[in-house]
Amino acid sequence: MNNGKNLRKMTGCVLFFGLLLFSCATKPEVITEKSLESKSLSEFSHILEEYRNGILANRNGEKLRTQIMTFSFVEGNRAYFCTTNDKPVYAQLVAFPYVSYCTFPEDWEPVLSLNGKVVFIEDRALKERALESNYYAKRNFGNIDNPLLVVFCIDVLEIETYDFSGVNVYSAK
Repeated sequence: MNNGKNLRKMTGCVLFFGLLLFSCATKPEVITEKSLESKSLSEFSHILEEYRNGILANRNGEKLRTQIMTFSFVEGNRAYFCTTNDKPVYAQLVAFPYVSYCTFPEDWEPVLSLNGKVVFIEDRALKERALESNYYAKRNFGNIDNPLLVVFCIDVLEIETYDFSGVNVYSAK
């Protein structure tokens, strides 16, 4: 029963994100970088920490792709994640490093979207922290010496929140 609920939740997020992506793509003049209020990602880290499973949207050649991704931690304006070097997503992130990550609580208040550039992490301390704070990655990789483990962060350029009162878009400080 819980798996069905999670599947419906993720499907809803994908549909919501798809609609959001199309609506933003059709009206680029509505929000300009110059008009954005600046906020720090740390102001939104509690949402990421409470709702660690979200949707990562990236390019796959000419197409867009979404997949479930589990958040690890925030440091400054960077959100950290783990994946493997043998999955298609890794090659896609190398080729097209600009992504969007979306997560939300069950009542959709608020939906949080982070937009920015992927940076791959080699620092052992950051890799250890990412692995230790990500229950899914820790279970699957065991330790940072696993040759499949890849840690990356989104260097957040733009933070968006959505709730029933509307959309808020901020540039990352």
